[in-house]
Amino acid sequence: MDGAQSFTQRVAAELAPHTPLLACCRRSLVEGLALVTTTPGAIATTRPVAVRAAMQALHAERIAAHVSRVGAARRVQYVLVGVETEVIETRSARVCCRRSRLRGAFLGAGRLVRPDGEPYLEIGCADETGATRLVDDFAVLEVTARTRRRRGRWVVTVRSGPDVGAALSSIGAQAGRLSFEAGRVIREVRSGVNRRLNAETANLRRTAAAGVRQLESIAVLEADMARWQALPPALREAAALRARHPDDDLAQLAERAGCSRPAMAGRLHRLVAAAGEAGDRVRARR
Repeated sequence: MDGAQSFTQRVAAELAPHTPLLACCRRSLVEGLALVTTTPGAIATTRPVAVRAAMQALHAERIAAHVSRVGAARRVQYVLVGVETEVIETRSARVCCRRSRLRGAFLGAGRLVRPDGEPYLEIGCADETGATRLVDDFAVLEVTARTRRRRGRWVVTVRSGPDVGAALSSIGAQAGRLSFEAGRVIREVRSGVNRRLNAETANLRRTAAAGVRQLESIAVLEADMARWQALPPALREAAALRARHPDDDLAQLAERAGCSRPAMAGRLHRLVAAAGEAGDRVRARR
């Protein structure tokens, strides 16, 4: 939530005041609202902002209509009275009409996840036919959308970041798209920081565990003087450096020894292996 309004409410508030200029687009907007209405034989919505937009479009078309407020079990419904579905059904294939139809459908039953969440836009539809028409409209506008059936109702979903952004632009929600893109940047930066932090944490844990094993191995070798004296001078030097500088990484130890990092890693690995052999001999004598 952002203040008292969700992202969906903010986008709907941006879309609602703009009545299409063309008559076909005005009828298509109301047609989109009809596609998402689940009340048989009526055009209805639970969103006051959607019914206001529809009334503005109808009045611009000189279609007499008024709104009836009907109490329901869960929330109030606003029903457009005096409008036959056949009057506003255009089935127009013009791009401008497709945009208006999608706008009306979103106003009536669209939903968006907050900008910094996973990209997701959905529009609940009255039936499969309406859902398929909206998917076709999105496809013409180069937005990938799909239909699915959820809890007995058909839903049109858009699930990728670029497609959600394009869908918002297509229905005229430019401010909504800017908010969405800003949220997407925040989400990607946060994900990148988390990935790097997790990687660094894992590296530190591995380095710390390796350092502990090396110090334990040095202690085992020093306890067996014969074995210690038999080690090559380079390995004894590496062991002494690790014992004196337990917090140094491989690069720092290599610099102190005047050798390469892989060479220092090899010496420490041989120390651990030698300590394992010494431990095996002690256990065998027991």
